[in-house]
Amino acid sequence: MRAAEAPAARPNPAGRHLCFAYADLDEFLTRARAFLADGRAAGAQVRLVGDGLPDLDGVRAESLPDVYDVIDPAAQVDYWAGALADALAAGHSGLQVVGEVTPLVRSAAFGDYEHLIDRFIAQHPISGLCGYDRRVVDPAVLAELACLHPWHNVPEVPFRVHAAAGTGDLAISGELDVTGAAALVRALDRVSPALVEGELFVEASGLDFVDHRSLLQLASYARGRGATAVLRTPLPAAARLVDLLQVPGLRVEAR
Repeated sequence: MRAAEAPAARPNPAGRHLCFAYADLDEFLTRARAFLADGRAAGAQVRLVGDGLPDLDGVRAESLPDVYDVIDPAAQVDYWAGALADALAAGHSGLQVVGEVTPLVRSAAFGDYEHLIDRFIAQHPISGLCGYDRRVVDPAVLAELACLHPWHNVPEVPFRVHAAAGTGDLAISGELDVTGAAALVRALDRVSPALVEGELFVEASGLDFVDHRSLLQLASYARGRGATAVLRTPLPAAARLVDLLQVPGLRVEAR
């Protein structure tokens, strides 16, 4: 997988949702400082959440119990929607949040929350940096959570299943190959994308590579839901593979 640079997380009509896995707290704090500074420069209200974190450049660290209730993912998204509304009403351009959320992965509902907040971020001026201590989080769990972000720094997971900026529709980016095969199926089950007249549209303009196994998996997932998957991608190899293999339940549209 090619190395990826973290995109600037400036709040705009479509925010940014980043996963940053670390093995040294100072590494995370350095990334957090840059993220908060970027938000301030864009006129956003900034917040820092995490147990035991120091205040950063005048931003007071809030405890996780004071902010998060991951037992109810939808209610947690409502919390951030309210916080965003307050920030906009106060004259800020949006909301930019750093969260060290490692302790929250113990909740089975946290993955559902990451998906729901990703859809909200994709359509609103709120950006979030989710920090995970890879020394604590099980690698399989980290892989599942990382791929639910439009950007992550977990090399073992070469792809992302996330919400398309501006619309919240299903998007897949990165590289789909044998190394992420099992994680792809779990991610699709997690996000349970909507069907439109029997078709499952996948925005894949950010897809750099896809192999035949991944195409077969995508088609199998769509057929299991009684639908046809429509992969919108500029990759000519994807269309050639589908034509060659005569994959039922999958159509490729050039982007």
